[in-house]
Amino acid sequence: MNQIQTAPTGLSRRGALASVLAATVAAMPVMACATTTNEDSAALALCAAFWRVHGRIRAMDTDPELPYGSPAQKRFEADLAKLYGQEVDILSQLANTPARTTAGQQGKAAILRAILPTAFADFDLGIECEEIRLVLSLLDDLAGGLAA
Repeated sequence: MNQIQTAPTGLSRRGALASVLAATVAAMPVMACATTTNEDSAALALCAAFWRVHGRIRAMDTDPELPYGSPAQKRFEADLAKLYGQEVDILSQLANTPARTTAGQQGKAAILRAILPTAFADFDLGIECEEIRLVLSLLDDLAGGLAA
């Protein structure tokens, strides 16, 4: 259950989707690989940070609903909004961080595979079109079965 209230932002669906896709296309970090070198250490650190924040958001989404307008609910929404902001910041940094190893590329692919279906659902976009299915299939291939 998502308890955050959304206010109109002036951001179009297309603009929001473009932002999500741009951030995530470069955000394919990696889980971890025994042969990983320092070449992708920045990408891997960002990937780990993403999963920590993303896990906290998912945990909060399962919290019981608080009374609307209560101080506790307002704190909850503020905390959740802060985490969403951190997640976007991490994705932005990751988008600007190249992944040069298989581990880095798999990490980015795993993140994309985890967040794109929700992004498409949130923006009322069909995930069943062949183009999107091809992207998701490629991400599965790159993630090497590491995607959630």
